[in-house]
Amino acid sequence: MPDRPSDCVPLVIGHTIYSFKEGGMERGLLNIVNYGRHDRFRHVIICLTEAGEFARQLRSPSCQVIELRKKPGNDLRLASRIAQTVRECGVTVLHARGWPTLIETAFAACLAGIDATIYGFHGKTVGDLAGLGAVRRLAQAIALRRYHRVVTLNQRMRVDLSAEGYLSEERIHVIANGVDLKTFSPSARKIDIRMHFGLPPTRFIIGNIARLDPVKNHEVILRALSRFKVRAERPYFLLVGEGEYRPVLERVIRQLDLEEDVRLMGYSNRIADLLNCMDVYVQSSLYEGFSNTILEAMACGLPIVATDVGGTADLFSDDQEGHFFHEKDDRTLALVLGTLQAEPNKREVMGMAARNRACELFSIERMVRSYEAMYLGLVS
Repeated sequence: MPDRPSDCVPLVIGHTIYSFKEGGMERGLLNIVNYGRHDRFRHVIICLTEAGEFARQLRSPSCQVIELRKKPGNDLRLASRIAQTVRECGVTVLHARGWPTLIETAFAACLAGIDATIYGFHGKTVGDLAGLGAVRRLAQAIALRRYHRVVTLNQRMRVDLSAEGYLSEERIHVIANGVDLKTFSPSARKIDIRMHFGLPPTRFIIGNIARLDPVKNHEVILRALSRFKVRAERPYFLLVGEGEYRPVLERVIRQLDLEEDVRLMGYSNRIADLLNCMDVYVQSSLYEGFSNTILEAMACGLPIVATDVGGTADLFSDDQEGHFFHEKDDRTLALVLGTLQAEPNKREVMGMAARNRACELFSIERMVRSYEAMYLGLVS
């Protein structure tokens, strides 16, 4: 295996990830690289398919991004290609992220002689919600035992992975996501920012930032909007993100006659500014691991209205920093939004509580130092 680095030589951390495009798991990796100690760690991001827009946001001059451009479906050469990349880059710790990387990274570590490995469980796809098949469960259980550390984002996900991977909870570490509290902070320039983006300056704006994917369940927000029969009272919905589900959402918007009330912004790297255009942040997902965008919205002083799925309940408390609703219940969502629209003082109190909670529990420094301590602990 590679030589252990001395204190003056950066420790090389390899990260395998399906792609480095927009997403919560990907943003978490971006934050580890950008906010970590560049003198102590050098990162190599190995994309099984291709890199994306996040590669252009990396701030570490020593970070490498490598695209393997795997074939669709099972690529029998993938593990050996990962192993070759790991050897060439001098990787000492190999960190796999998500199910698409689990098995091949475990094989690659064996081929490359890496004995410091981590698997990160970051969430589920809409297909996973129906339950895992017997073959997938068996493969996952076997592969998990090849890793020296297994980490996830919150206690609910820890319980899920323990049950589905037949792995003791004691073997699964929890490291919560974090947020940059300086970049994501409330702005007094809401009207100016709205006008810059061509948004209605005085309307009540709700928003969501996510890839356009069935698991994000954006239709429930659209149905809630359609319940406001008087257009002047209807919230305006700003949806930031891109994905293959866009044509479906565009069709629903037309069917519900919401063209004047919804803006599909597409991808943007100006997330802090766009959050500061909103009055309320709405998360409608069928599943979330541990939402970075909810953290960012809280840091910007927004009240949160979200489905109680995955680790979202660890982020805020009902009726304190926001409200929960059932993922199919557009009626309750419409009632909650109507109340928050009518009570700006309540929004302000909830938003301030959300900001305070983010500052107290979810700093990005805490997250990054926890991962760095794990890396160092594996090679000490």
